[in-house]
Amino acid sequence: MASLFDNVHVLGLTIQAMGAGLIGMLCLMLNRVVQRPALSAWSAGWLSLAFALIAMLVQQAAPKTSAFTLPMYMFGEYLYGYFLIAGCAHFAGRRWPAGLLQPLLTPAAVVAIAMPQLIGYEFRNVFLVQATLLSGFFIVALLALRPAVKRYPSSPGLLAMRIALALLIVNFLYYIPIFGANLLFNEPLPMTALKLSSAAHLVFEFVLGFGGAVLVLEQSHRSLAVRNRDLLADNRRFRIEAEQDALTDACNRHAFFHLLDELAVQQHTAHGCVAVIDVDDMKTINDRFGHAAGDAALVRVANTLRGLVRRDDHLFRWGGDEFLLITIALDGVEFRSRLESLNAKLRGGDPSVQVSHGYAEFTRADQLLDAVRRADVAMYAQKRERAALRRRAGINVIEGGSRGAAGGPRDATI
Repeated sequence: MASLFDNVHVLGLTIQAMGAGLIGMLCLMLNRVVQRPALSAWSAGWLSLAFALIAMLVQQAAPKTSAFTLPMYMFGEYLYGYFLIAGCAHFAGRRWPAGLLQPLLTPAAVVAIAMPQLIGYEFRNVFLVQATLLSGFFIVALLALRPAVKRYPSSPGLLAMRIALALLIVNFLYYIPIFGANLLFNEPLPMTALKLSSAAHLVFEFVLGFGGAVLVLEQSHRSLAVRNRDLLADNRRFRIEAEQDALTDACNRHAFFHLLDELAVQQHTAHGCVAVIDVDDMKTINDRFGHAAGDAALVRVANTLRGLVRRDDHLFRWGGDEFLLITIALDGVEFRSRLESLNAKLRGGDPSVQVSHGYAEFTRADQLLDAVRRADVAMYAQKRERAALRRRAGINVIEGGSRGAAGGPRDATI
């Protein structure tokens, strides 16, 4: 059998050992970054295979060491098969007992030591046993990956691993009848075919190893994508919370300046109307009926304003008892008509609420702040006018009334 171990075969084993070691190191380094149980198992598996192949190379260089190197070769490949299956099971989401390896180590070592003594130290004897066992390992690994196919049907890494495993199964099953016929019937080994299959075996294992690495990177990418979506959702939620008034659910000044930035992008087309709305005599409401009633009044005003505007319009709580309303692309006459119906809709509450408002139009986004200022001036002008009317009439906007036994305040507004 010395012809089996010619230079080409030794070169193939050397390349295979180096490749297994490199794949193991790659998985080991990737695992320090992404930390996946499957990657940990595959790292151990490929390094075990590299150890096994190095033991075989030593055996070929020094055949007298066969009593030690062949068991080491066999034991290393058993570990490779175990870790390969464990990694596939982990990736597919199957439950894999954490302490399963330890009770298996002793039986595997016993088999690896006893088998060469039982079947002889010839490579063909050992390899026939190894080919049978490895084909079984690859079959179990392929079956362990089945649940992952439904979860990741379009994964290139998973496809590469499954194809590589299937080809390795065929490749190692191909060895069994050839070496079996050689042992039983002294049939000559087809050296050319074995060299080709050995080269194919090397390629398939490389594809398997890199497919596993790609698979883990794909999984990490998916995890990062999910985490990124969650972060974006959290960011939107935090932004809403940061830009929303807790009492009235209207936007606040932070949201106004964010809107200003958005409108600046379309400054040549943005146009609309602005209104500043102020709740009249808010201090009186708080003093007479309590701050809870004052808060309820603000909520009523905010809800009523929402009923006057469109979905794309913007309502802001501008100050303690002031609201800012911005409409985009709404006719000024229509906007003013809606504002003038506001007090009629507010009338009849307990306590009764009345507002003053002022409005202005803008034709460009960079005119918005000036429009807010003009609307504010108009609102205060209306407020002063109403105050003057009340003084002339000798009544207040809100007439207090003591709370009687029945409990209700008596209000009147003009």
